[in-house]
Amino acid sequence: MSLIGILVTGGTGLVGKALQKIQPNLTYIGSKDYNLTKEKEVKSMFEKYKPTELIHLAAKVGGIMDNINHPADFLYQNVKINTNVIHYAHKYKVKKLIATLSNCAYPDVAKKYPMTEDQLYDGLPAPTNLPYGYSKRLLDVQIKSYRKQFKCKFTSAIPASIYGPHDTFEGNKSHFLTALIKKIHDANKANKKTIKLLGTGKPLRQYVYSEDVAKVLLLLLKKYDEDEPVNIAPKENLSIKEIAETAIKATNSDLKIEFDKSSPDGQYRKDLSSTKLFNTIGIFGFTSLRRGIENTYDWFKAEEESK
Repeated sequence: MSLIGILVTGGTGLVGKALQKIQPNLTYIGSKDYNLTKEKEVKSMFEKYKPTELIHLAAKVGGIMDNINHPADFLYQNVKINTNVIHYAHKYKVKKLIATLSNCAYPDVAKKYPMTEDQLYDGLPAPTNLPYGYSKRLLDVQIKSYRKQFKCKFTSAIPASIYGPHDTFEGNKSHFLTALIKKIHDANKANKKTIKLLGTGKPLRQYVYSEDVAKVLLLLLKKYDEDEPVNIAPKENLSIKEIAETAIKATNSDLKIEFDKSSPDGQYRKDLSSTKLFNTIGIFGFTSLRRGIENTYDWFKAEEESK
């Protein structure tokens, strides 16, 4: 696989930044460069760069509250982005494309866990992420449609919940793990003894480090070409309580955890199977949650101290 001619949309986001660290010589496009919801700008982007291969990461993303409060924005913007990028990748004869879906596209409650790729349409996504989840399902449908009609070598991957340096740590756009890291940092800075978390701490969550996703996407771009998406997920699937305890240890903190059990837990589990991934690329050594949190916390702490 030649690095010349590979374009990355969403190149300034979480996984885009990780890719930049691993392969700085690719062409990275961010939202400040092109508005991918606008067809003319997408056409202009392809006309300028004429990529031979494409890693499509661009998306409107946010935390649960952001999704709940702005469902139309999440549906409209993501459908526009994906529709434009996939269509013009075909028009400009991109030889190979891999796009990222989301574990939010999977059913809210599955018949079996960890979920395999053939379960993607077995039920509705979680109600809190329904529009975003459906936008990712539609991306899968679009890729399959272009493969069938135009014989495009387009495919997709479904990462578990992603975290790492350059993630969003503020407000409604942050996810649980990054919000937790910030909460620990703020508690340490204020010499507090406890942190408070919502719910019972029992739901299970599976997280994948951003650099691992970047490495796997590069391998899949080279080795994978099938209709069906492929999951990207480590075997670790821990409870919220276990994740919080891991984060406290990883940050050398001595904090106690208090759970507000009057608050709802949300989706109980949504872990993914990586059997298909390992059969495609071989065994891959995912970064442990503790090591990934250490790296992310160190990056976040340095960023805060530089302000």
